Amino acid sequence: MARRDIEEPDEADYGHLRSGRKQAAVRGVFWSALSGVVPAAVSAGVFTITSRYLTSAEFGLVALAASIALLASAAAPAGFGMALIQRETVSRAHLDSVFWLCMGVAVAIFGVLVLTAPWLAWLLQEPGLAVFVPVLATRVVFDLATVVPNALLTRAMSFDKMAWRTTFASLLSAALCLVLLLMGYGIWALALSQVASSFAVCVGSILAVNWLPSWRFEWKALRELVHYGMFASGHRILRLINVEQIMIGAFLGAAPLGIFSFARRIFQILNDLIAGALNAVSYTVMASLQSEQEKLKEAFLFSTFASSAVSFPVFVGMGAIAGDLVPLAFGEHWLEAVPAIQGFCFIGLMSCIGILQASLITSQGHAGWWFYYLLSKQVVTALIILGLYRFGITAIVLAMAVQNLVMWPASVAMVLKILKIGLGGYMRPFLAPAVASAVMLAGVMAIQRFGPEHSPYLYLLAQIAGGALTYCVVLFALDSARILKMRDLVMKRRAVAA
Repeated sequence: MARRDIEEPDEADYGHLRSGRKQAAVRGVFWSALSGVVPAAVSAGVFTITSRYLTSAEFGLVALAASIALLASAAAPAGFGMALIQRETVSRAHLDSVFWLCMGVAVAIFGVLVLTAPWLAWLLQEPGLAVFVPVLATRVVFDLATVVPNALLTRAMSFDKMAWRTTFASLLSAALCLVLLLMGYGIWALALSQVASSFAVCVGSILAVNWLPSWRFEWKALRELVHYGMFASGHRILRLINVEQIMIGAFLGAAPLGIFSFARRIFQILNDLIAGALNAVSYTVMASLQSEQEKLKEAFLFSTFASSAVSFPVFVGMGAIAGDLVPLAFGEHWLEAVPAIQGFCFIGLMSCIGILQASLITSQGHAGWWFYYLLSKQVVTALIILGLYRFGITAIVLAMAVQNLVMWPASVAMVLKILKIGLGGYMRPFLAPAVASAVMLAGVMAIQRFGPEHSPYLYLLAQIAGGALTYCVVLFALDSARILKMRDLVMKRRAVAA
């Protein structure tokens, strides 16, 4: 392939946003929230319907096949996309080289999965894997083709384009899933809808950017990204391998894995709905503030308050009403998953905060530290499953919740070091949401003492409405200043948009 100097004059076209970052960040949160709300709502609806048609064993089979495909795709260098976002300047040579690196590895991974699927089906004693692994493996190619376009959209803070793309993909996936389900294809509806979603995101991402790859590959360009890209790829490996799902499927079988996947899916829907916007925006904003310490600290602490103000009541509330919600929404056959759902809700209290911590730590050049932190969490998770799988899914999830709590202080210590603040300053944004959530939980429990005297649906609605009202009133009373600041930022966004 032809070689050219990578320091091209078009570098500025791909630069970070340098002015109006606060307004862009607020707009980004709005658009990212929209791209989270619609897919999460659609996903929740589809999930509710499919859970009434499919058994836990069928859920478990698709989850296991998807986990195997993700495990293989974790070897791909998709973390170079994060390196493109983090780097101050990038050129076409960087973009083209990362694209062809990802595509070459994607094709190789797809081939390996197709060839090894029958052997995996025999090894894990799940014949269905021989068919579903190759089908879900096609997602690897689509997902890796999206790496560079995603990086360009994120660098430019074009969260509106990302929102429309994600929304379209979720609607297409949902429509295909429901049509196939109604036609009687059952488990195939679940598998093919996942492939359709990845395909739609891929096409939408490529159409949304002013870039197409040329036939160029330069090792020099990759070497400039390799240090950060390798650690970011390591983060992706640890995030995607789903060691817990693979181990549960291997040791306990498809049906218990289905219970685990069901509980985890509810957690993921809520987590995506709450943290999707912050995840998309926070890394870019913090990367652009690397040389502005005070602005970085202010952005992180305010984002922490906003995240906890939304996530704490949602996960506390879900944990409180899960026993009443699950049989009404998903069917009586999923009652066994309620304790696991409650365990994941405890994990959810820290997950949204963890996303901000990850954005801060990695955006400030500590990708290696975060990689080893995630690696240690994966090792501990594997040990938990090895030690507790005989006691069932509930014991495993509760142990995972305790693990997250025990390991959390290590990431807090790194945050304190980067921001140069004390523990009190770090904890202050959590105080009002935590107290308001505790009062809300007491209120919900008080309502539950009366029981469903009339309609179970009205009883559930009373718990939700009473808890939400209690939380909002107490939170505003405890920290009205930050609430008003959030309102002002939203109103300013509207004024700018107008």
